[in-house]
Amino acid sequence: MDTALFFVFLFFHLVGLIVGFGSVLVMDTFGLLWIFKRAHMSFVHKVADVTQRLIWLGWATMVVSGLGLITLKGYVDNLTKIKIFFVLLVGLNGIYLHFIKKSTQHLGDHDRMTPLQQFRVALASTISQVGWWGALSIGFVHRHIEHHIVWPANPWLYIVGIASLFVLVAALGEMILKEK
Repeated sequence: MDTALFFVFLFFHLVGLIVGFGSVLVMDTFGLLWIFKRAHMSFVHKVADVTQRLIWLGWATMVVSGLGLITLKGYVDNLTKIKIFFVLLVGLNGIYLHFIKKSTQHLGDHDRMTPLQQFRVALASTISQVGWWGALSIGFVHRHIEHHIVWPANPWLYIVGIASLFVLVAALGEMILKEK
C-alpha cells in the first residue's frame, strides 16, 4: 500500500468528517434551540441554508476519499460493509431532510409544526445521528484497533435489521399521524 497516498486520502476523509458532521451537529443544535423556544424558525431555516451545503460537501468528500481508502486497502471486510450502509443511509436521509425542510419553509416564527412534521423531523434526526455516529465509530475501530475485522459473520442481517427498523417506524408514524 502506498503510505503517502493513504495519508492524503485520510486527510481529506477527516476534513470531510469535520465539515460534514460538524455542520450536522450545528444544525441539530439550532433545531434543539428552536424546540426549547430559544431560536426562531426563520433563523433555523437560515442556518439550514448554510449547513445543508456544508453537510453535502463534507459527505461527498468523505465518500470520494473513502473510495480511495478502500481501493488502497484492497478489500471490504464485513464491518466496512455496515459502514458503507451507514454512509448510504446518511445520504438518502439527507435527501429526505431536504424535502422536510421545503415542507416547513412556509412556517413563520410563531407557527407550530404539525405532529406529522414533528415526527418526520425527529425520525430524520435520529437516522442522521445513528448513521454519522455508526460510520464514525466503525472508522475509528478500523484505524486504531484493527484493519481487517471479520465480525459480524453476516453483516447483511444487521443492515437489513437496521433498515427494516427505520422503515417500520416511518410507516407506523405516517399511518398514525396521517394528516387529513
